[in-house]
Amino acid sequence: MKEQSTPRPREASAPVKLVAADVLLSRKNEIQHVIARRAYELFKGHGSVNGHDIDDWIEAEVEVVRKYRHDLKESAEAIVFKAELPCSFTADQLNVSVESRRLMVNGVRELDVICGGNTPAHMEKRAQRIFGVEELPVDVDPSRSTAKLKGDTLEIVMPRVAVDSKSSRKSKAASTGR
Repeated sequence: MKEQSTPRPREASAPVKLVAADVLLSRKNEIQHVIARRAYELFKGHGSVNGHDIDDWIEAEVEVVRKYRHDLKESAEAIVFKAELPCSFTADQLNVSVESRRLMVNGVRELDVICGGNTPAHMEKRAQRIFGVEELPVDVDPSRSTAKLKGDTLEIVMPRVAVDSKSSRKSKAASTGR
């Protein structure tokens, strides 16, 4: 099996689409169904022998969803998520959802694959996917968050929620007894 894809020129930095959480939660459910279907195919391919369900599920998961390395850094102003993406995704193939305490990243890239082996060579469409959910350590402001792709690096900047200075002073005064 040989992967073929047309190389695409990359912009210096391209914005990535921010979407509502329910869009990516729906996509997560779709991915779980694809994994389950592939695990069942593996089970059947092994002669429907019981006792290997976990191995089949893990193998299916590895085939369906690609892993990526990422880093989450905290500063006084923002949380910054950086990920090195596999498969040369473009910005239009990625979706990001930012909620006050959760980040979701999704990408789908369609490929034409030449298949052969015991059958005549033919082209098939295959999808390369990434999907990740990250729980955030502090509240962030989704409306001010930005996501951009530069090369194979996805960077998402999520500004912290601004603390109201009046309520901060009141709670400080209450804790000191003033």
